[in-house]
Amino acid sequence: MQPRSFRWAAWALAVFAVAAAVPAAWLTVVAMAKARLPYNEEGNHFDGLVVHHEGAAVAYGALALVLWVVAVLAGLAARHVFRRARGAVNENAQG
Repeated sequence: MQPRSFRWAAWALAVFAVAAAVPAAWLTVVAMAKARLPYNEEGNHFDGLVVHHEGAAVAYGALALVLWVVAVLAGLAARHVFRRARGAVNENAQG
């Protein structure tokens, strides 16, 4: 691959990492808010408009965890490709 295509791949992975991290952060906040609601003995909370179930916090938390893993892996891959692109540019300048 050419250094230019490495840079494009690195930028694409970085954008993907941010695109996964934003909803992951939002879902983390939602999961924590749902976990703090006062639930009754049946595991329900009624806020006057919607009934929230106690298991929703776990579902939101699990989805947030998956998105955090995807974001971290994409970020690490972007870092690796950025370094590889920089190395390819240095090799072309020397040779």
